[in-house]
Amino acid sequence: MVNYSRISIIYNPNSTGNSKAMAAELQKSLRPKFPDLKIERIPTKYVGHARELACQIAKSAKCPLIVSSSGDGGYNEVVNGVMDAGNPSAITAVLPAGNANDHSRTMQDNPLSVEIKKGIVTQIDLIKVTAKGPKLEPVTRYAHSYVGLGLTPVIATELNKHTLNAFKEILLVLKTFRKYRPFRIKHKGKVFRLDSLLFGNINQMAKVLTLAPENRPDDGKFEVVTFPSSHKRKLVKKLVKAAVSNLNTTRRETSYVFIAIRKMPMQLDGEVMELKGGSEVTVESAHKALATII
Repeated sequence: MVNYSRISIIYNPNSTGNSKAMAAELQKSLRPKFPDLKIERIPTKYVGHARELACQIAKSAKCPLIVSSSGDGGYNEVVNGVMDAGNPSAITAVLPAGNANDHSRTMQDNPLSVEIKKGIVTQIDLIKVTAKGPKLEPVTRYAHSYVGLGLTPVIATELNKHTLNAFKEILLVLKTFRKYRPFRIKHKGKVFRLDSLLFGNINQMAKVLTLAPENRPDDGKFEVVTFPSSHKRKLVKKLVKAAVSNLNTTRRETSYVFIAIRKMPMQLDGEVMELKGGSEVTVESAHKALATII
């Protein structure tokens, strides 16, 4: 059992979900188990604040547990803050309080409070993304669940806004893709025209889009899913398959390098990172880089 040096619960007071209330409930449930430990709740004040707070805590404490009471996007900020700090003993966890809770839904079997009390730490992989260009300083970001370009992350964002049955989710997939246009990347010297490019550390996203039959977030590899630009009818079949079963057409890689032909957005756990045209992007597995409670 790990000995936490402090427990910090970061929450968004302006969240449309139950972030604040869930943070307070978790704090209350942990106090009897850890009567002598500092257990604090910290509200965020602006976008990116959770990353700053997590970095400060991880730098100032020996073995802190930093909990994000949020969805996947808020947890992404906390994970990046911990990675910024460079403290391998800092532990993270997510208390699912957002629209997108892919990570907790895929990774957690028990209530978080139960697992925190057990104190069993698990090391999981992260997806490390580094973008650089001729006139750009390298920028590195991490994702705990997925990195996506094109249609799939757009659909994921829409699906995470709704609580729907499978049939209605498929209809939403169809509605979303109608307005979408493909993009181009250069990979291994060749130019590819794609509808979607996705890198997954977990095997499911957006409640129902299943990338692979197994969840393997600690083997040093990630799922690579490419949807080459094709007739819309073929694309519909792929998306419907992902919504009702699994794609089963993915491959697992340790790294993937591409060049963005034009400026485009890339999503990391729902958080947007803008890529400049001509950027060289290296996606790689950061093997067991994150200590976490799941």
